[in-house]
Amino acid sequence: MKKKIKNYVIDWKKPLLLNLLPLGIGIIGSILERDFLVDIALVVFYLNILGTIASIVVQVINRKFFYAVFQLALTCFLFYYVSLIFIYAEPDYYGAHKEIPQGIEISEPLTTHPSQNDYKNYDLMISNSVQPGIYNYYTDFVPNERGFFFIKAYEITSNDQLSESRIKQKSKVEASGSVPAISQGEFTIYEGSWGDKYGSRIELWYHSEKGNKEFKITERNFIVEGWMR
Repeated sequence: MKKKIKNYVIDWKKPLLLNLLPLGIGIIGSILERDFLVDIALVVFYLNILGTIASIVVQVINRKFFYAVFQLALTCFLFYYVSLIFIYAEPDYYGAHKEIPQGIEISEPLTTHPSQNDYKNYDLMISNSVQPGIYNYYTDFVPNERGFFFIKAYEITSNDQLSESRIKQKSKVEASGSVPAISQGEFTIYEGSWGDKYGSRIELWYHSEKGNKEFKITERNFIVEGWMR
């Protein structure tokens, strides 16, 4: 093992060629739409960068400056390129293999604002917003205390809470209490990508200023997809 590691850092070509391994794993992960393979590819890639840095040091010690500069330049390029991909187009296959449950009431988000008839049937409606994964929600529920509405969302088959750290703050809508009105807010589901639709239980909650307490108003099942950031 020690001999292999030694050969790895001494031979300047080996760390560079080893980048083909995470590339291959990443391609397979993209074809199979499996997040764990993409994660493995990323870990192998960054571990190889550490090994490449060690190899660069060895090349400098051995006065092979051309190889060291070449390794450094190519490594910086690959690091920059991979970082751009994961900052602006990180793959997310959360919804790729989810099945929309059968035998339950589940709705598609509206494509327009709700009509007055919609409010006769439900206390909660959602509609598509400017991009897939971003949704508007509407309610005519009238609380009897001041506070704010907010949304919780869960994937139906696994009961995973979706976008837990962001959705509450993003969906907050102030309510004065006891005044009839249509309240409207917005929330974003980050898990998954455009086109990978799955079932979600959307819950409407209310936070009351009096006693700082929260309670669920209603819930409905919707077919959703994740926003591609």
